[in-house]
Amino acid sequence: MKGKHALWGWLGPLALALAIPAAASTPQEPEIIGNMVGLLDGEEREWFIVSQDTDSNATFTELGDQVQIDLVGFVEADDWRVRDSLSLSITLVEGEVTEVDVLHPIGATAVPPVFTSDNATVRLNLHTFDRQGSKAHVAGRVEGILALQKELGEEAVEDEGIGISVEFDAEASRIEY
Repeated sequence: MKGKHALWGWLGPLALALAIPAAASTPQEPEIIGNMVGLLDGEEREWFIVSQDTDSNATFTELGDQVQIDLVGFVEADDWRVRDSLSLSITLVEGEVTEVDVLHPIGATAVPPVFTSDNATVRLNLHTFDRQGSKAHVAGRVEGILALQKELGEEAVEDEGIGISVEFDAEASRIEY
């Protein structure tokens, strides 16, 4: 019995000393900073746009008159799996939308098979892009048909696509290089 007590006599403080820095470096809980809600292939869906510590799934960069906005939503706020996520990449030039890319991976990675806006009919209506320092409120709607790309290097086919009608609203963080 005395041997067990002696072991805990030096192991207890060591465990406590190791636990304090580990607790101090424990990542913050994910914070929901936006969402995407609507219909995908006729089904009501919701994706959470999340920020944790310095990582954000809603960002924007500025280069002269061009702004690049990237939003990624996940099915679960605390589980950032690629499968079934939804990502939007929006390019603005002089405040006007010039390009939009939408990607909905159906596998465990962002490589095909995926549903994509490539070779597809997708419209974006950006309601809000309001910068306030290093943050921006981004809101809008994406609608149309996403094309299916079955394999890498293969063209996406709209005939095998799915419908999308999704509203998004998020607080994006500026990325500076």
